[in-house]
Amino acid sequence: MPRNPSTGVYSKPAGTTPSVGQVIDPAPWNALTTDLGNEITNSLPRDGSAPMIAPLKAAGGTVSAPGVGFASNPQTGVYLKGGGLLGFAQNGVDVAFDQDLVYAAKSGDYTALASDDNAIHRFTAAATLTLTAAATLGANWHIKVIADGGDVTVDANSSETIDGAATLIIPNGYSALIICDGSAFYTDKIISLFQAITFGQCRLSLSGGNLLLSRFNGYFLTINGKHYSIPSAGVTLAPSGLTPATLYYIYAYMNSGTMTLEASATASAVDSTTGIRIKNGDATRTLVGMARPVTGPAWSDTLAQRFVRSWYNEPTLVMFNNFTANRTTTNTSLTELNTEIRNEFLLWTGEYVEATGAGSSINGTSNGGTKSSIAFDGAPPEPSGFVAIMANSDATAFSTQAVKSGLSEGYHYLTLVCAVQGSGTGIWYGDFDGRRTSIKSRISR
Repeated sequence: MPRNPSTGVYSKPAGTTPSVGQVIDPAPWNALTTDLGNEITNSLPRDGSAPMIAPLKAAGGTVSAPGVGFASNPQTGVYLKGGGLLGFAQNGVDVAFDQDLVYAAKSGDYTALASDDNAIHRFTAAATLTLTAAATLGANWHIKVIADGGDVTVDANSSETIDGAATLIIPNGYSALIICDGSAFYTDKIISLFQAITFGQCRLSLSGGNLLLSRFNGYFLTINGKHYSIPSAGVTLAPSGLTPATLYYIYAYMNSGTMTLEASATASAVDSTTGIRIKNGDATRTLVGMARPVTGPAWSDTLAQRFVRSWYNEPTLVMFNNFTANRTTTNTSLTELNTEIRNEFLLWTGEYVEATGAGSSINGTSNGGTKSSIAFDGAPPEPSGFVAIMANSDATAFSTQAVKSGLSEGYHYLTLVCAVQGSGTGIWYGDFDGRRTSIKSRISR
């Protein structure tokens, strides 16, 4: 009689319990010895010389008493968890293992679930990843997020935080490992090292009729302590609705996930947290430049009017202007001959201007002379200048220079101021190419 397949208990055949003087019936005894032979054959040799040919059925066990254990340490082994899951115990403590790694590509917003534990999610476009409550996800839940097509905003549930902040921005081209401890979320800190840096990889310029914030030596811009990717096509701002001859500071901000430019008369200030320049009192606006519209309104950035300035990565600016006709004066005090020669510009605090005026002049009076100098904003002329005394009605070349620092931030102009020496009429040529009186200047930091 074989073992009971349900219990594994072997019951020997009837008639195999002998007594003294009993005549033994060979049938049950032969069955008994056959069963014993089969059991010996089907036993698992301790020396491992024979394999199992059917499943080994162990007790379910518990974490403190595994169904399969070791003689030297019975609390270490394998047991059956609830739901038919296999558990591993080590000294009576459950050993946790990651779920199978799962990769998924996402093209839009997504809410991370408990089933996403140990997942890798690659976002192919700008999106928001919303995290389920930490208590629901549980301790040790974790996910790898890759931004591969746009910035990914990770939004913690309700008042919960990620590295102490309500949201985490993963810039395009970067990734982060996010881990839950049951009440909050943390990253592997690699992205935090990146977040500690500030970026201004951009330049503000005039393109067509609009301002254009474009990428320069990278594509990140720090706004409100977070780094955002500047769109490859840039960000534009039209002059519509603005007042001509008014100084506007240009700020970048995020509008529902879209980088946007704003023109504001509010000056900038240094953010005490990030150290970058922001709109005074509003860290959500990062300074990227300043501009001054002309009549239209329209933006202007020419050699004669530098009315578009970039806060980041601006090249050295040069200016140039000249007379388009002969200009005259009989004044003996230095005065501006004509506004057409002005170099107009916007200046950042701490910048200085170098200027040179050159051309030729004549005084029709014998022994008369001409004086030429440079002045800023209608103020008295700079110390340097040029005086020419003519014995006859001869034209004399002149050159005058100036270097100006300490000007306030905002709009300024420089111009040529002239006078006659003694008497007569002074003429500064500008009637045709080759002898036009001109001013060139340069702005430097």
